[in-house]
Amino acid sequence: MEAFYFGPSESYLFGAFHPRQGVNRNEAVVLCYPFGQEYMRAHKSVRRLAINLSSLGYPVLRFDYRGTGDSAGNMDQVSADHWIEDIGHAIQEVMDMAAVSQVALVGLRLGSLLAAQAAARNSAVSRLVLWDPVTDGGGYVADIRNAIAAAEGEGSRSRIITSDGALHFNGFSMPVPFQDTLSALRLEDIAPALNVSVAQIVSHENDEFASLRDRLASRRDFHYELAPAPHNWNYVDHVGGILWPKPVIDAIEQYFAEAHLQHKESSCVNR
Repeated sequence: MEAFYFGPSESYLFGAFHPRQGVNRNEAVVLCYPFGQEYMRAHKSVRRLAINLSSLGYPVLRFDYRGTGDSAGNMDQVSADHWIEDIGHAIQEVMDMAAVSQVALVGLRLGSLLAAQAAARNSAVSRLVLWDPVTDGGGYVADIRNAIAAAEGEGSRSRIITSDGALHFNGFSMPVPFQDTLSALRLEDIAPALNVSVAQIVSHENDEFASLRDRLASRRDFHYELAPAPHNWNYVDHVGGILWPKPVIDAIEQYFAEAHLQHKESSCVNR
């Protein structure tokens, strides 16, 4: 693994690059993290997924959005559009580093919604994997507001709305510009603009996932899979709250392994 900084000097991003092992594929993978406490709980899982995919021959880049982790800036100056731009920077960076022409995006939770918008704008994206996706940005913001309201009676200091309208949820802040730009994003609206293969891989079932699945089911290049696993991404405890949904990690790895085999078989037929 190589840790480094990339992107514009005024908003540089921290990245961790996992070079391909063995097989030389002409496709890289960018992993897109979720927001806030979900990022903390998912870090081990995303790192393990990066290692597993690199062992299959895919060069992999995971990174921190601006205003988060070890990247530049703070959330007070960030919108959801900025994070979508950051995904674009990550796509270009991994293409340059790995000398590939195509990039697959794997997004977890909010990362799925942002990755979908980035995929709709970037012709270099070959595939999009939606892992337990946030399907509606406005609904996601409303869920956080409702969680904060429910905690008010408990006197919680980790879940509050400040005078400027920022949401403070489990130790992380979401400013008003981020809320507003995120609320404009819905996966079902983005789907018609996606000219890439799409996989929806989920750890549990709910109405939102089912609605998205039904919306995408008519696509010839759509893959859906239920891999039952722990999925309470926002749970907070006193020991870090790491979540380890191994069945989903295995399912995503298998999806990439099978996709490569299908491409190889198709190439043989065309010859």
